[in-house]
Amino acid sequence: MKQEILNSPGDFQKLEVILYLPSSLDPEWYMKNIAGVPFLLRNLLVLQKQGIEKLAIFSEESMKESLELFLRQINADPRLKLCINHEGSLSYFQNKSSLLFINGSKLVDDSSLKNRIVPGNLNNLSFISEKQEQLLKDHELFVLRSNKSEPSNNLQNEKDFQEAEDALLESCGLNNDSLLDRLVTRFVSRRLTGVFLDTSLTPNQITLLSMFVGLVAAFCFYKGTYEMGVLGSTLLLGSHWIDCVDGEVARLKFLVTEWGAKLDIFADNIVHIMVFFSIGMGLYYSTGEAIFKYLGILAVLGSLVSFIFLSKTIIGKKAEATQKINPGGEKDIADQLANRDFIYFLFVLALFGRLDGFIFLAAIGSNIFALFIIGRVLRARST
Repeated sequence: MKQEILNSPGDFQKLEVILYLPSSLDPEWYMKNIAGVPFLLRNLLVLQKQGIEKLAIFSEESMKESLELFLRQINADPRLKLCINHEGSLSYFQNKSSLLFINGSKLVDDSSLKNRIVPGNLNNLSFISEKQEQLLKDHELFVLRSNKSEPSNNLQNEKDFQEAEDALLESCGLNNDSLLDRLVTRFVSRRLTGVFLDTSLTPNQITLLSMFVGLVAAFCFYKGTYEMGVLGSTLLLGSHWIDCVDGEVARLKFLVTEWGAKLDIFADNIVHIMVFFSIGMGLYYSTGEAIFKYLGILAVLGSLVSFIFLSKTIIGKKAEATQKINPGGEKDIADQLANRDFIYFLFVLALFGRLDGFIFLAAIGSNIFALFIIGRVLRARST
C-alpha cells in the first residue's frame, strides 16, 4: 500500500496531509515574518504551490486559542486557497488510514514534495505528543525527506529566523541566470530585495520604479556629454539591479502573475529601446556625425523586431526558470534577448568615453540577431 501511494501521481490526494505545530515554539513565532510573509502562512503557501488542496493543522491544547487567532488572520489572505481543517480533535485521526505529517516548526522547502515523501514511523514524529502517538500507532505514516536547503532544526529564535530568511534570499534567483547575474547582479539585488521586502511596494510597482530609473538613464545619454554618459550608464546599472528585485520579491511573497511577467518584459524592452536611441542621438548632437543617429535607429529596429518575435517565448521561459524547470532547446535563443549583461559592457565603455563603439556594436549585433530569429521562424512555418 505504501509503495502504491508513493508511486502514484496523486500523492497528496491519497494522503491526509497534516501540518503539526509543536508548542515547543512560542506561538507568536508562527506569525513572525520570513522574507515578508508570516512563517505559518509561508509554509501553507508552499504546500499549496506544490499541489496540496486541503490539509489539517494540529497543535497541542495549549496553542488552540493562538492557532484560531492566526488562522483568522491567514484565511483573510487572498493568496491562500487551501481548504484547512483546524478543529484539532484527536478523533480526527481515527478514520484516516494514510497520513503525511509535516513539521510546522520547520520552514518547508519550495521544491518538489512528491519526490520527498517517504514511509515514516513514530520515531520520525518526535514533535507530537504522547497521547497522539498512541492514537497513531496503527496508521500508515509518511514524512518528508529532508532537503539540503532546509534548516536542519526547528526555528526557535531570532537567529534561526534570520538564517532561514538569508537562505530564501540566496535561493530566489532563476535557473537561467548568466554568470554575471550570479556573480554580480544577484549579489546586489538580494540586498536591495531585503530592503524592499519590508515595504508595501508590490512587484509591479518595483518594475515601474526600475523602468523610471532606466528612462532617466536614457535621458542622460541623450545629452551627449561624457559626464552624462557615465551617469546614464550608472543609472542603467541601478535600473537593472532593481529590475531583478521585482521578480525576487514576487517569488518570495508568492505574488508571481502572468501580467507581472508581461509588464517586466515590456518595461525592460522600452528601457533598452530608449537607451539605444538616446545614445545614438547624444553622439549625433555631440559630434555632428549623422551616422550615429542612424546607428541608434538601427539598434532600436533590431531590438524591436527581436522582441516582437520572441516576447511570448521569453515570458514562457521566464516562468519555467521561476519554477526551476530544466531549460529546453529553445531556451538559449530566448535568453539572448532577455540577457542584460551588455549593461556592464556599456558601463565600462562609458567610463572610457567610447559610447560610439557600443552603439556600432549594438546596431550590427541586434540586427544580425533579429535576422536569425526571422529566419528561424520562417523555417519553422515552412516545415
